[in-house]
Amino acid sequence: MKIEYLGTGAAEGFPAMFCNCEHCRRARTDLQREMRTRSQAIVDGELLIDFPPESYLHAMRGGLDFSAVRYLLVTHSHTDHFYAQELCNRGYRFAYKMAADALDIYGNEEVRSVFEEGIRREVRPAVREGLRFHTVHAFADFKAGEYRVLTLPARHGNKEEALLYCVQKKDKTFLWLNDSGPLYDEIYPFLAEKGIEADLVSFDCTFADEKEPSSERHMNIFQNMQARDKMVEYRLVKADTKYYVTHFSHNGAPFREEMERMAERYGFIAAHDGSAAEI
Repeated sequence: MKIEYLGTGAAEGFPAMFCNCEHCRRARTDLQREMRTRSQAIVDGELLIDFPPESYLHAMRGGLDFSAVRYLLVTHSHTDHFYAQELCNRGYRFAYKMAADALDIYGNEEVRSVFEEGIRREVRPAVREGLRFHTVHAFADFKAGEYRVLTLPARHGNKEEALLYCVQKKDKTFLWLNDSGPLYDEIYPFLAEKGIEADLVSFDCTFADEKEPSSERHMNIFQNMQARDKMVEYRLVKADTKYYVTHFSHNGAPFREEMERMAERYGFIAAHDGSAAEI
């Protein structure tokens, strides 16, 4: 299983479009290395996690064929994670000779609402036929082609049922844990009952190594460590499991070298745009 981090930034991106803080000004002097676009990952070239406004850029920059994507897992409806309007271009005269006939989209009820509203004005009937939405809730266990997918509740506000995902293919498993604050206690026994042993865990590290996070909707590296310890306690991970951190905000000064040093200090790997992992 190949996991590629297409975007590793928080909602505002890095550097932030409207910001002139010292971190964003410095990042603009070396965009090729320091830029962090909004969060997205792709698995084996055919399963996407989230669909931000930069999806077009991600496909072009990564040399990826997004027409081959068959499954899209959406964590929640915030625009930095789901830009539904772009899906209006999947077919008709906007896209010929697509590799996959249809795209199966999975998300909560609010994501479905945003999807329907986002495509309503522009979608062509021929495009709409190839977009299949499936409403899912926390603690579900379903199949998406060759993939087994488990949904987990995210701690990310109370306006919708934000989700995290466990993705399994054959004997390989990875956990995608953003956006979320500290994980709910119910997650650990649920995964244990499902027999999960993750080969890669990707954590929300929006607040980097800030001692006191300003919100319960995201995590810092110390909360990531606590979650990792609980996973060890519940035997959800292996001796060689890889632990990544992502979803960095400009508030945490997420320069690539600094984040890599911070993550390594605590036994993690800091993802950057373009990072890839094989498990």
